[in-house]
Amino acid sequence: MLFLGIDQHARQLTVSLRDQQCDVLLARQFSTRPAKILQFFDQLTQRCAEHNESFIAVLGE
Repeated sequence: MLFLGIDQHARQLTVSLRDQQCDVLLARQFSTRPAKILQFFDQLTQRCAEHNESFIAVLGE
């Protein structure tokens, strides 16, 4: 299981993907434009499928 923390701001999202040991696997910021968000989740979903993993997301404001 992976854990995805999302901090939402007006113009950007900050994400942190961690494993069960709380090691950071990915930390980045990207635009809140719908195309960028969809691209990120498409890549994350593909990564999880390749490694037979799932994730849960926590959203903060």
